[in-house]
Amino acid sequence: MASVIQIELENFRNWVGTLFTPSTDGITAVVGDNGQGKTNLLESVYYLCVGSSFRTSAKDVLVNTASDQAILHGLIDVKQRRIEVDASISKTQKDRHLVNKKPPAKLSDLRNEIPIVSFSPDDLALIKGPPGNRRTLIDEFLIQTSKSSAALIDEVEKILRHRSALYKSAPFSDPQEIEWSLDVWDEKLAIAGSELVRRRVAALTRLEPLVQDLYGRLSQKGDSLEISYTASFTGELKDALLTSRKDDLRRQVTSVGPHRDDIDVVLAKMPARACASQGEQRTISYVIKAAMCRLLEEVA
Repeated sequence: MASVIQIELENFRNWVGTLFTPSTDGITAVVGDNGQGKTNLLESVYYLCVGSSFRTSAKDVLVNTASDQAILHGLIDVKQRRIEVDASISKTQKDRHLVNKKPPAKLSDLRNEIPIVSFSPDDLALIKGPPGNRRTLIDEFLIQTSKSSAALIDEVEKILRHRSALYKSAPFSDPQEIEWSLDVWDEKLAIAGSELVRRRVAALTRLEPLVQDLYGRLSQKGDSLEISYTASFTGELKDALLTSRKDDLRRQVTSVGPHRDDIDVVLAKMPARACASQGEQRTISYVIKAAMCRLLEEVA
């Protein structure tokens, strides 16, 4: 279990300078009028622990308009182990992150140090949004539960970038050389991609009973809730890659693999994305993240 001991902000969004010391006894509620910076404060905690924002990918908006740089400092307690985190966000220079005065080898390493799950109004997109939202959610959970999963996800992304470069060079290259190269990258993607799928399925298997229990407690209707993994291929991934190669070369895309998979959320035997009400979708997104919190408490 992790808790915030202290957060110090300088020029982070509307927080020009502040020192936030939440209560260490129970839950801290941040209360204020609209536009005062409540969400900005929570965003700063997330940024310190993850190295990115849960609201935007544009880093410049995180820096106060009157400054070129934001500085964040935090003290986090993780199972009675104090972790000091520092970050700087610059409009003109390279951003910096330090954990106990040392830079992490990778930003993804932060997630193994400090377990964190964000809850926001935008979580509705987890249910009604594109598959990429759901893949990102489960991958972020995997990264927080094991460093090897972070390395595995990086490897899959690297392989996909190489394949993409091959496809783009194919019209100007020797066809036989492209085929040989694809044989090599197909083998790599089949191994790493299949392992990533296996880990995603295993994570969902652990999450589903917790999700069902939490949803049952919050919903008064008694509707069933199921979450399951839907792969973009049947059988072995290596065979699927070979089968789709001709079309993929023509379209210059990798059409099958873990980057094309989805997580199905079914409420009362109907797809929640299309059939659940907005209130039901919000509740589902909440219980999925709450279930992740439960499991992360066990791992941390």
